[in-house]
Amino acid sequence: MNTMDEIAYSSPFRDWSPLGKLALTLSLLVSSLIASSILIPLIVFLVGFALFFHSTRLRLPRVIAFALLNALLIFIVSALVIALVTAGQPLWAVDLWVVTLHFSQEGVQLATLVFFRAVAGVMVMLFFAASTPLPQLANALRQVKVPKEIVELTVLVYRYSFLLLEQLSTMYVAADCRLGFRGYRNKYRTTSKLAVNVFTRSMDMAERSQVALNARGFRGVFHSYRSPVRLSIKWIVLSAAVFFSLYAINQLVVEPGHVLGMFKM
Repeated sequence: MNTMDEIAYSSPFRDWSPLGKLALTLSLLVSSLIASSILIPLIVFLVGFALFFHSTRLRLPRVIAFALLNALLIFIVSALVIALVTAGQPLWAVDLWVVTLHFSQEGVQLATLVFFRAVAGVMVMLFFAASTPLPQLANALRQVKVPKEIVELTVLVYRYSFLLLEQLSTMYVAADCRLGFRGYRNKYRTTSKLAVNVFTRSMDMAERSQVALNARGFRGVFHSYRSPVRLSIKWIVLSAAVFFSLYAINQLVVEPGHVLGMFKM
């Protein structure tokens, strides 16, 4: 599988209502963001991971997997910084000979909460992206009267971004075969040339694509022969139930003296 579109079209959740999946995703995201207990982001992460795993079996394009690893590294570094700079009751200290790192209890709790919020948010968004083809989402947005100009721009940007990535990959391989990245000086020079070439090729691609669309009678609407499932009251009730259930769990957990008081922030 090379693109997210191929993954989305082969997902067992493909025929679910796109707006229903979006409502469920937003309810999980908001629940995780407003929670003051780490238990809620953990639940959201587990739910998102289960849906994502069932949708993709963890088969992802290489570029997406690499981006996820980079994001995870950023989350870890950010959590460490939060734990270091947050003042509070001393928890432990790490002596690195040159400098001593002090971690507070409040800092560790806040860093852990922020980390799991970020990971849970990425997981539920990946489930939505890996189970919803963009043309279906675009047509579903038209059902709720989103302006057609916004829908058109969304579809065009999504489709042609992959063409630009493919051209960038081709240029990178060509430059690498010519030893364009050997040494720091050549690396900087080649990178700048790649950036310029991608920009000029994107302009040329936009002009040729507009001519091709006009030749096919494009009038600003991407038609679909199979309309996506509409948003039903069941999806609204499910999303609301998920949100209020997680909110109620969070309120129970943060009560003083509760058995899960260890997660209290």
